[in-house]
Parts: sequence; structure tokens; C-alpha cells
Amino acid sequence: MMSLARNHGLPTQAEFQRAIANRGDHWFAACLRITRNEELAADAVQDALLSAWNKRHQFERTAQLETWIHRIAINAAPQLLRKAPSFSHDALDEDLPDAGLQPDDQRAEQELGKGLASALRRLSDMERSCFVLKHLEQWRLNEIAFELDISVNTVKQALFRAVKKLRVILADRRSSHDY
Repeated sequence: MMSLARNHGLPTQAEFQRAIANRGDHWFAACLRITRNEELAADAVQDALLSAWNKRHQFERTAQLETWIHRIAINAAPQLLRKAPSFSHDALDEDLPDAGLQPDDQRAEQELGKGLASALRRLSDMERSCFVLKHLEQWRLNEIAFELDISVNTVKQALFRAVKKLRVILADRRSSHDY
């Protein structure tokens, strides 16, 4: 409490270090799910930490430092993805072939993963963030709303639009790959 008084409520370097130690891996995993590229995910977390540190005067003590940085990282990932000159898809654990699948099924599953990553890039930042947090990170709607500082109805609308767009994009992709 004494550090808060001296820093006018600003998060301290020690608080940032604790947040990084406690949640750094989680931020990286969330960014990796969005970018599907380890370098971009690491850059997103680094950008988020730098931005959070530089804007620590905007941090409100009613929130948790970890969730505030998480939100910044979730927003940084799609921005870096758009700026990347050439997107290279890194295999994630889910992309590894299942020993029980036939080669054609393995190829189809890998194509679906690549198609989803490509389709996610075509969503708006809000839609992508809501979709990733809900369907890949398994967050509840109220958690997403709190994290992104929006209403639950806005989350629902973004998810609805995201799923609708993804269905169209993936259906178009599937029909263009059918012979």
C-alpha cells in the first residue's frame, strides 16, 4: 500500500514483474491462438507490456493488472498480424496429426486449421477477440465483456457476426477446394 501512495496509484515495476511471472505464459498462449505464429505472439506480448508500462497512468485500480495487460495483448495480436509482411503459419499442438486418422483425414484437418487461421484474419478486431476468447480460450460472456470493457450484448453481437462470417468464409473455401 505504501508503494501506491508514493506512485500515485501507478502500478510498480515489482507489480509488473509479478504479473509477467504469473500470467505471461497465458498472454502468449492467447496471442498465439490469434496469430498462430510464435514470433508474432511474442511480439504482441512484448508490445502489450511496453504499451501497458508507458500507459500505466491510465490503469485503474478497480481492475487487475493481469487482466488489463491481457486485454492490451489480445488487441495487439491482430494488429501485428495485419502488419506482418508475410504470414507464416506455425504448427500448434492441435495441428499435429492424430495417429488414429487416415492420411486424407489428417490433411483435411490440417487444411481446416489453416482455413480457420486465414478466416480469423478476415474478422474485425472485436469479432476476432470475442471469438478467440469465447471459443478457443473458453471464457464466459461476462468475462469477455469485462476484459474488453464492453457490454455482454456487444460480445454476443460480435460473436454472432464472427460465426456468421466464418461459416461463409469456410464454406467458400471448402467449395473452392472440392473437385
